Amino acid sequence: MTASSTAILLLGHGSRAPEANTGMYQVAADLQETGNYLKVECAFLELNSPDIPQGLTNCREAGAQEIIVIPFFLHLGRHVKEDLPRIIGEWQRSAPGVKVITGQPFGYSRKLVELVEERIAEALTDRAR
Repeated sequence: MTASSTAILLLGHGSRAPEANTGMYQVAADLQETGNYLKVECAFLELNSPDIPQGLTNCREAGAQEIIVIPFFLHLGRHVKEDLPRIIGEWQRSAPGVKVITGQPFGYSRKLVELVEERIAEALTDRAR
């Protein structure tokens, strides 16, 4: 598949706190700016819109022939193991012409260690003020 036919769907849990999804939206905007993907969309398991089926539909309606779903979750918990595959599978049955590939949640990555080190340094800087 080419970038012109591939969409990325970032899946978050959703939150009542308006600022809770800001980071995921920024990641989506940064990915969209690369020009590597037809569309980069965010969708949510609950509490926010669009929900997961609508997010997938938005990607399909943008012309995606392939959708790469990335769970914006840190751990492989019940939502990632059970809920997301069920919801995506139900949608996939209604759109057999679209290939859906689900990536892994963030889990462990050396990059997360680097991020935690950045946050530690920030905390120490804030403490010194």
